[in-house]
Amino acid sequence: MIRYKNNFQIAVAGLAEVRSDHYAGINAIYRLPACVKIPDGTCGDGLERLLQKLVKDLSNLSVRPNRIYIHDDMIEIDWYPKGYQMVMNRGQYVGLLLEFAEFLNKAPIQDLIIQKGFFDDDPEETVRSVSNEIINFFPEFNSSCFGLNDNESIEIIKL
Repeated sequence: MIRYKNNFQIAVAGLAEVRSDHYAGINAIYRLPACVKIPDGTCGDGLERLLQKLVKDLSNLSVRPNRIYIHDDMIEIDWYPKGYQMVMNRGQYVGLLLEFAEFLNKAPIQDLIIQKGFFDDDPEETVRSVSNEIINFFPEFNSSCFGLNDNESIEIIKL
């Protein structure tokens, strides 16, 4: 299944939905999330198998996510920034979201889409107390800016 249109559309549509303090050079980026729907009627064993395959596939990506949240109807996957990542304007923000969309589209995981609920997240405010020297003002969606370090494993939280 080709998902390019959906993730790219979500990324571009995000400009109308996202709070301006996410991209206006005020706060650092808090997270970039995706999700996979849990098929209706999935039993406990089926969910466990789905989760095992998902973790295996996510562990092999070039940018590994930090955390997985298991909800009743979906599995949410979060990539957190390494250090302080900040964008200064809408164009830079949509560029980052388009990189994220392309990454998700190329992932070997069926129906992996941007979880657009994060457009309402409260952003990371601790950046206001740090020096500009430790803030990356030109983040890209890669393993230098987001995701786990090599020695870390994906955290799984069942809600």
